[in-house]
Amino acid sequence: MARRATNPPARLNRSLLALVGLLLIAAAVLAAGISTGRLPLLDAGSPILSAPDPLPGWVPWVAAVAGVVVGLLALRWLLAQARRRPAGSAWSVDADGPTPGTTSVPSGVAEDALRDDLVAHPAIADARVRLTRGGPAPTLFVELAVDAGADPAEARAHLGGHALPRLRSALDVGSVPTELLMRTGRAREDERVA
Repeated sequence: MARRATNPPARLNRSLLALVGLLLIAAAVLAAGISTGRLPLLDAGSPILSAPDPLPGWVPWVAAVAGVVVGLLALRWLLAQARRRPAGSAWSVDADGPTPGTTSVPSGVAEDALRDDLVAHPAIADARVRLTRGGPAPTLFVELAVDAGADPAEARAHLGGHALPRLRSALDVGSVPTELLMRTGRAREDERVA
């Protein structure tokens, strides 16, 4: 099965958020420079906005608090955009027996086999798998999209009771520490209506 490319809209989203963040930082630095007099772009005595009546004293405080809240929410959103799956790696195992040697396998081979094993189960709509550390002690990151009509416990039971034991047997390791991320409510590819 072909691997999925990285998500271009998410990459564009992160780029645009970073650009907006840089523009807002530049605007804040400019405003701070003007207000402190270090950037004399305006006459010291001329107001930026002329209002017929002066604003109440609480308005700047409310604006400052609102700005901080919006800034913190924007920072949280930007950090959420930066979440990435761990990078994959090759693993190798020293051969036991009369002939010394090492077996090396790219992580993609084991990942593709495990992914195919997972999506064959009816409760799992899609899966992404990543071996995140090489042998002889690999670790695993699994992201499961559970079918909308299925019980997530079935998907987890299939992973723990069937797919992981087969992976451990194939890699010839006693255990594979696994990080699991489950998403629910997705329809399987073969059940979608065009």
